[in-house]
Amino acid sequence: GSDVQTSVAGASYEALAIDGSAQGSASGALVDCGTAEGVCAASQSVCLIERGVISFADKVLNCQAGGGVAAIIYNNEAGALSGTLGGVATTIPSVGVTDTDGAAMLSALGAASSVVVQTGNYSIYDGTSMATPHVSAVAALVWSHHENCDNQAIRNALIATAEDLGDAGRDTSYGYGLVQASDALNYLSTNGCDGGGGGGGGGGGPQQCELLPKGASCTSDADCCSNSCKGKRDAKTCK
Repeated sequence: GSDVQTSVAGASYEALAIDGSAQGSASGALVDCGTAEGVCAASQSVCLIERGVISFADKVLNCQAGGGVAAIIYNNEAGALSGTLGGVATTIPSVGVTDTDGAAMLSALGAASSVVVQTGNYSIYDGTSMATPHVSAVAALVWSHHENCDNQAIRNALIATAEDLGDAGRDTSYGYGLVQASDALNYLSTNGCDGGGGGGGGGGGPQQCELLPKGASCTSDADCCSNSCKGKRDAKTCK
């Protein structure tokens, strides 16, 4: 992760290090580089750049080529900006800020500015790429306690017990909300795999199955679980 500090005209702003940014600190007058589609005349200055048109890496390189000592890229839509250089090497620290902070900085062109990007313990990112590993891990944890349930039952339990965030119900920013591992476990224990109240993750029925030892064959015509040998994570047999 990175520890980021950004200031313009004495005011501090929250910022995220552009993934792959060079480490270091730099200061200078703030210069407006627009979308930085060409080399920006920014000798010994901090480049203020709008998101859009070209890649973040090209923007930082065009600031760097013009003598810029740091790059601040502001969003062209609501919210924080979290970007990546995509493995392109640069030599100046680069950060992303919100659209509103970018607008505030535009009113302070020429002011003394500074950018610091240094190693930290944590980094902040958002989006599907960050949510997926967390939700997948919780799904795996819940499933390990309710192995008789199928993937749809686990999904339904996570949805039913998620802590709603943002607009009421499912929304484009937060999905169904914040996943709750313990609540999902309890939900399946109480309601069963089908949500019908069977309890114990058994789908509401009296049949119970257990995993076969590794390498053992499955008896597909067992009295119960007769169809559980196909399409499941592990072969199962009657208990």
